[in-house]
Amino acid sequence: MDTQPTVKEDSSGNGLAKDLKSRHVTMLAVGGVIGAGFFLGAGSTVNTAGPAVVVSYLFGGIITFLVMVLLTEMAVSTPVAGSFQKYAHMSLGPLPGFLTGWTYWLAFLIGPASESIAAGTFLNVWFPQVPIWGFALAVAALMTVVNLIGVKFFGELEFWLSLIKVIALAVFIVGGCVVLFGFTPVHNVSFSNLTSQGGFAPTGIAGIVTAMMIVMFSFGGTEAIGTAAEESEKPERDLPKALRSTLIRILVLFVLSIFVLVCILPWQKAGVSSSPFVDATSLIAGPTAANIMNFVVLIAALSCIDAGIYATSRMMFSMSRDGFFPKAFAKTDAKSKAPVNAILVSCLMLFVGALLYYFFQDFAYTWLASVSGFGFLFAWLMICLSQPGMRKIALKRDGKLKWRSPGGRVLQIVAVVLIIGIYVGQLFSESGRNTLIAGVIWLIIATAYYFAVGKKSYAKTASIQETLVE
Repeated sequence: MDTQPTVKEDSSGNGLAKDLKSRHVTMLAVGGVIGAGFFLGAGSTVNTAGPAVVVSYLFGGIITFLVMVLLTEMAVSTPVAGSFQKYAHMSLGPLPGFLTGWTYWLAFLIGPASESIAAGTFLNVWFPQVPIWGFALAVAALMTVVNLIGVKFFGELEFWLSLIKVIALAVFIVGGCVVLFGFTPVHNVSFSNLTSQGGFAPTGIAGIVTAMMIVMFSFGGTEAIGTAAEESEKPERDLPKALRSTLIRILVLFVLSIFVLVCILPWQKAGVSSSPFVDATSLIAGPTAANIMNFVVLIAALSCIDAGIYATSRMMFSMSRDGFFPKAFAKTDAKSKAPVNAILVSCLMLFVGALLYYFFQDFAYTWLASVSGFGFLFAWLMICLSQPGMRKIALKRDGKLKWRSPGGRVLQIVAVVLIIGIYVGQLFSESGRNTLIAGVIWLIIATAYYFAVGKKSYAKTASIQETLVE
């Protein structure tokens, strides 16, 4: 008996609307990445690695590209809402699929929770009389409403929010270069900041590696293009296009902007009490420009929350359809076709983030970002491990690949080795070890739930689906 799961069309009326256009999918990938994890998290990474954090972001960009190439091949051949969770299920088995979906769901749940704290931090700059946790609660309520309206509104909103972020980073890079190359010199702002404060890598290789978990949290979200495959009008056209444009934007915007940042702002002054980009903008352009940049980083946080809720709700929708969560989360609104119950559950974590900050102000953001980074990396690892099996499935089903990843097996192996290397590198710092411990505990809990509840529920759902097909 062939137990290989297949992708079935949803005939229950609970399918998702195919309202995302090419520009929506492209900006979803960008919007999922350029958030407070970058604008605020950069303060933590710069403080950890010094100017050498540029190497961390370049390394992270390379890994991102390798993983997204593999994901694009699978998403074009098999466009489903569950994306890599479904691919891990199909190629590696139900348990790996379940762990992938649950861990990614948790990572992207925690990610927006940290982004809501960041949004509160940015708003607190203007209204210091209102506590950060209060702003975080307001942001959580706003983003819940936005995601309940429907995917077409979501796609359009995310497009414009992402566009603002891209333009702002481009202006920051150009403005910084104008100052650095002496056209409008500013005191103590020069390329000498790369080496004058203890050298280029003041904390050594350990600092570069330790910073990688927050760096990967910053890159986390690019894989949202895979979860958008089922709602894309033409995934075979849109996803490769999104991959190419996303790669260019990430490498240019991330690496260049970080390079400019560490040239402007002495690395010891970077932190997470405010965005280092706002601080750097204040140094070279004054308080008015800094306020504009603070508005942009606020937009970035809202945009990333938006993309995060979208991705986690679709992952929960897919896993519910497969029987890993109650069927109530697989239902969609008759009019908007949005998975309302899944969205509501995903939004709850935003409110939890606000409460965490209320009780643990000193480390809430950094800890949430690090644990989320662990989850993203785990999902990326499973994407890489799933690709060989999914390629075989696609070739057997279709006779050919609709889009083939360059590099083949070599690219897949390199990606796996690099991701495992980041995990191993976390053993050399206390914060990294704590993150790994938290991640392993989560995987143990998820595995226990799978064998206690999820496995039986999935088997029951699969049996019902087979009966309906017959």
